[in-house]
This record gives sequence, C-alpha cells and structure tokens, in this order.
Amino acid sequence: MTMQTRLSAKGQVVIPKDVRDRLGLTEGTVFDVIDRGNEVVLKRQTKIGDPSGTEAVANAVREIQSFYRYDGPAVSLADMNRAVQKAVGKKFSRKTVR
Repeated sequence: MTMQTRLSAKGQVVIPKDVRDRLGLTEGTVFDVIDRGNEVVLKRQTKIGDPSGTEAVANAVREIQSFYRYDGPAVSLADMNRAVQKAVGKKFSRKTVR
C-alpha cells in the first residue's frame, strides 16, 4: 500500500488515518526516527526502559552512525560482502599461521 504525505514548514508529517487506525497509533505515540540514506523510517517504541537485545543493537548502531557519516559514493552490498570476507580471511589467517 503506497500513500503520500507532505512535510510541513515545521518539519511535521501527517500519517494517513487509515494507517494510524490499522496500526493503533494514537496521539502521543513515540517513534524512533531511523535515517537510511534516501529513506526515513518511523519505528514505534513499544517498551519503556531497558531495550531488548535487538533494540540495544539498533540503538548502538544509530549512536555510532551519529558520529561517523559516510559521504562518499554508494557502495554495493556485493562490495561490502567482499570487504567483510577479506577482513575475516585476514583475521583468521593470522591465527592459523605461527
């Protein structure tokens, strides 16, 4: 389902009523705002207090991203996978060679 909304001069976005009703969103619902490059994701906070493991990792990633921004060209998933495989290969090759 695709719907459109507009950003107001105050930076506000209206979530369409159909979506609010279907998801049970009410006034005062708190969201995490996640920046994913060309996407903005609103994630409803469901718990107050200590985050679960998944939420803790997501919070840590967001915090790290706030310090380190990559402004270069887009990197493909394949390129990222190759870089990770290369780094892991180097790490484990050092441990096995004595």
